Amino acid sequence: MQRRAKNLLSAVLAQLGLIKRDSQRLSAIPLTERLKVALAAFIALFIVTYTSLQLADTASTIVLLASMGASSVLLFGLPNSPLARPWSFAAGHLISATVGLVCSHLFTDLALMAAVTIGCVLFVMYIFECMHPPGGATALVPVIASTDSVLGYDFLLYPVALNVFVMLLVAIVLQKFWLKRGLQPTAQKFDPVHLHKDASPLKRLGLQPEDLLSALNSFDTVVDISEQDLERLYHQAQLNAYQRKSGEIRCSDIMSRDLITVTPDTPLFLAWQLLRKHKIGSLPVIDNTQQLQGIISTVDILKHLQVPSYAGLLKQLNGLFLQRHYKQQRKLTVADRMSANLITVLPDEHLVALVPLLSDKGLHHIPVTSAEGKLLGMVTQSDVIAALFNRQLNHA
Repeated sequence: MQRRAKNLLSAVLAQLGLIKRDSQRLSAIPLTERLKVALAAFIALFIVTYTSLQLADTASTIVLLASMGASSVLLFGLPNSPLARPWSFAAGHLISATVGLVCSHLFTDLALMAAVTIGCVLFVMYIFECMHPPGGATALVPVIASTDSVLGYDFLLYPVALNVFVMLLVAIVLQKFWLKRGLQPTAQKFDPVHLHKDASPLKRLGLQPEDLLSALNSFDTVVDISEQDLERLYHQAQLNAYQRKSGEIRCSDIMSRDLITVTPDTPLFLAWQLLRKHKIGSLPVIDNTQQLQGIISTVDILKHLQVPSYAGLLKQLNGLFLQRHYKQQRKLTVADRMSANLITVLPDEHLVALVPLLSDKGLHHIPVTSAEGKLLGMVTQSDVIAALFNRQLNHA
């Protein structure tokens, strides 16, 4: 009896949305990120309200506070939603306000006026691809105000356009510099890493972006997720499923530990000799406490050579590394040419985390570091291929 009551209670809570069984849990978002979003919304609404009070009349500003507050929830809490795009936000408010203002001049009955306004606003949002729910509240401001006096068309400029412009500007700045999100990039069909038009290795099989976009457009209602986010969600789900099936293979299991390393003050020609001697493509750069400082690779050395032809390349290499000419080049150290902006992984990260880094990011080697940044090992494409092959043999 007690078990049945517990199951019934769980079912009721799940139906009310208090227990998340089949949707994203907001509590899964890091607490620091939630606090940053709340602070960003606070800053945005404070600036918008203060600016409007200085440039527009107090009555109009107060009435628009509700719709601006609702917009801030979308812009900061759901930034990747199609409903929160700059066009949806700006046009959703401005067009809705225009519709509401026109209706307030055409009708006298409040019930009819409100109903026609919201019906027209929804239809116009569909036409102009600018669905933004708080725009419905903005449209009703002139309708509500008409019970006392009909607003003039300057209402569209002050305070609507003013509020929209300030809120959009503040949101873009906060997203870029505070929340570090920026505007959502458009999907690229050109690989900037390898300079070709083929899809990345992970995207050549299975669902294609066109399939996802076609599926989104097959719905007869607005789906609150973009094609890019849906694609990312699909690929992450694939990686999660593979991790569940492949067992516990960690970076520490497959990484190389006996590494050839250099320090930032190692002469560049010596780093080149080490690369040639050990027939490797890169060397980790560490300090005297084993902290990873960067990576120096063959590409890092060669890409700085200004050569018009292959013969010129041979001449510069002869002077640079055989120490016969170019004395200035001989003074260079590893610190002058190394890559310091690195992607690293932790030793307990799963093998599946390496796959998109090596396949789609164009990386050939990934340093494995401790949480404090101390170099522990290196994982290469060969290590991952060997691990996947061995796993396949063990399950054959």
